[in-house]
Amino acid sequence: MMKQLQWDCDFFDAILFGRYVMVLRDGRMVGGGMVAEFRDQDVVVGRNCFPRDGTHAFYFAPPPQCDVPGPWDQ
Repeated sequence: MMKQLQWDCDFFDAILFGRYVMVLRDGRMVGGGMVAEFRDQDVVVGRNCFPRDGTHAFYFAPPPQCDVPGPWDQ
């Protein structure tokens, strides 16, 4: 289960530890990357700015470039 990032300390930790953040809107991925900046009204993820008004959800996730081995690889 993934925990939604919503507090300033969550975004600060994302910057501090260089974590990839996935951005969802209506259950669909609309962006992702490293958090460059956060303010009271919005968050800059990658090169895009997303509002913090509840229309977008932010989650820690592995970058899409990561290869996660699974049973299909055997």
